Amino acid sequence: MRKYFSAYLLLISFSQTTFSDSFTYNSFNNHGGIGLINMPTARFYDESSYGLALYNGDLDQKITMTSFPYDWMEASFFYMNIEDDQICRSNAFGQIFCQGYKDKGFNFKLRVKEEGVFPAIAIGINDIAGTGFYSSEYIVGSYGINNIDFHFGLSWGVLNGSKNSFKNPFGKISNQFYYRPDTLEENGGQFQPSRYFSGEKTSPFLGISLALNSKVLIKLETDNTLTPGKIGHKRAKSDYSFGIDYAVNNNFTIGIANERNSYFSAKFVYKNNPKESIKKY
Repeated sequence: MRKYFSAYLLLISFSQTTFSDSFTYNSFNNHGGIGLINMPTARFYDESSYGLALYNGDLDQKITMTSFPYDWMEASFFYMNIEDDQICRSNAFGQIFCQGYKDKGFNFKLRVKEEGVFPAIAIGINDIAGTGFYSSEYIVGSYGINNIDFHFGLSWGVLNGSKNSFKNPFGKISNQFYYRPDTLEENGGQFQPSRYFSGEKTSPFLGISLALNSKVLIKLETDNTLTPGKIGHKRAKSDYSFGIDYAVNNNFTIGIANERNSYFSAKFVYKNNPKESIKKY
C-alpha cells in the first residue's frame, strides 16, 4: 500500500505545470464539446467562452455551437446531416427532391469537481432532447501531468459500445436503470428522462491527450461509439480512435482522426475566450 501511495505522490509532484482547463491545450471533439475524438473529458473553458465546430465524417456531418455560461457548465446546440439516409418529397408540379436526413439536438456537461489532489470530474448528456442518433450519457474524470492529460470514465447509450462493458451500477438504485427505451416519445425533440444513464450495461473508457507544443495536440482514446448504431457505421475493427489537432492560431483549429470503425473524419473549430484576449493588454 505504501508503495502505491508513494507513486501517487510522485505523480502529484510532476503535475505542477499541468495544462488542465487551459484554453490553448484543449479542443473540441466531434460532438462539439471539449474532449478527445468521440469521447468527452472533464475539461472546461472560462465563463463566457464560446465556439463553433464543423465536423465531416464519412456518414454524417455536424455543425455545433458551444458556449460556457459558467466555468462549470458547457452547453451546445448541433445540427446534423446523414447523406446516405435520403428523404424525398414532391412539389405541386410533380418534381421530386431528395436530401439527406437532418436533425438537431442539445448537449450539456457539468463540472462536479475541480482538479486538485484528485482528478477533475464531470457529468454530461449528449443529444439530450433529440431523436436519439447521438443519445448518450457519461461520467468522466481528467488528470493532468505536465503536458499529458489522462481521461477515464463510464458511458451509456450510443457511447456504450465497448466489448468490456459491465452491468450498469445504477441498477443498484432501481431496476428501471437496466431498461433503456428503444423508441422515442412522439418524434423526439423533448426530454425523456427514462433514457438517461440507463441500459443493462455501461462501458468504461480511457483516453490521453499529449500537447507537443502550443500548436499540436495528439489524442488517443478507447472509442465506445456503438456500431453500426442508427447512423449505420461499419462494424468496428478496433477499440481505438486516434486524432491530431493543429492550432492555426489562438482561435482556429483543424483536426483529423482515424476512428475505430476505419473512417477518417475532419473538423474545423473556431473558439473564443474573451478573458484570454484581455490578458494580452
